[in-house]
Amino acid sequence: MPSVEDPPGEQLGHLNFAQGLAIAVTCSIFSAIWIIVRPRGLVVQVCTCSFVLSLVCTQLLMKELASSVKFRYPAIVTSLHFLSVWLVSWMFWAAQGELFHRCNPASLGSSRRFFTFVLPIAASLPLSIVFNNTSLLYMGAGLAGVVGTMAPIITAILTHFLGRRISRHGWMGVLVATCGASFIAIGEAGDPGKEDSLVLFGLLFCTMSVFLRAVKAVLQDQLLEPTAYASRVDLEQGKGGVNGASPPSLSPMHVWALTAPPCTLLAFAYAVTTESLTSAFHELTTTSIFFVLISCLSATILNVLGLMSVKQLGASSMQIVGKLNTIVLLALSMGFWGESMPKEVLAETLFVLLGVAIFERGGSMRPSKTTPPKQSQLEVDRS
Repeated sequence: MPSVEDPPGEQLGHLNFAQGLAIAVTCSIFSAIWIIVRPRGLVVQVCTCSFVLSLVCTQLLMKELASSVKFRYPAIVTSLHFLSVWLVSWMFWAAQGELFHRCNPASLGSSRRFFTFVLPIAASLPLSIVFNNTSLLYMGAGLAGVVGTMAPIITAILTHFLGRRISRHGWMGVLVATCGASFIAIGEAGDPGKEDSLVLFGLLFCTMSVFLRAVKAVLQDQLLEPTAYASRVDLEQGKGGVNGASPPSLSPMHVWALTAPPCTLLAFAYAVTTESLTSAFHELTTTSIFFVLISCLSATILNVLGLMSVKQLGASSMQIVGKLNTIVLLALSMGFWGESMPKEVLAETLFVLLGVAIFERGGSMRPSKTTPPKQSQLEVDRS
């Protein structure tokens, strides 16, 4: 019987078209980011685009380590990522001659803030990345990116209960995106081309990662811009505030100098309890070492630029950037990795993006009920 498959030349042409389309979509996304943040200046444009690029590269590098290189030790690699950020942040402050001051928990303004913010960040940040990297062992990077669109929605709920109010338009977006993400999980789990148990296992890890990522984002935002959370500021002014003033606002590198050490230790502790260091060492090859080192570089840039972008753009704009990153992941995963998704998943993705768009519009329209005076924002760099 004649083969129903396309000739090799046609297959190659189809593959090149898919890759070209993926590249075109990616370039369009970065062009959109460049235009969106253009009013903020060239530095912010470069910083934001580099953040998205490093985010995509880090996720795809972890996928390659697990699938192509066969180095399946995501927890160990994650601990190395945090070790890299630790070294870079401390080297930065050592070069400034302020290492001992910036790494001192007292630089937060009170020891209470160290236990309230730094330690929870140290627990949620490494575990969120470990769970995300682990989910890539059971599901594609594109689907993981789609599920990750729920992170800003969960973040909005947490910030709402901590002092930031969301308009009705914003809550409408939360509902639409939540329904879309639920349909995605149902459609992907019911795909007959995959093992249901493995996909559900990946969705479980990915969901836990999204929730911890939201917790981490809220806590980091409170360290970077504490006056944006009126209820938290009032609480600290009444209990342990510095001379009755607001808690100090930290710089991104200051936050990393404090959070990177406990993050590294907790990530390493998780790695040694779930993975074998001996097996990982014996499975090291030149290729795996290369990919690990490149991922450490990409993850370091990602973590540093991530906090810088939050400081420069604010939470709302960063949520928009996160959605564009999801589209880039989908395009590259389908164009270069040959991943296929059920039509239901692709259709419900539009609901998620629509919900996020509604939420962003509602969030940008909501008025600021509390405008703290500028003199209440104590900058640690001036102390």
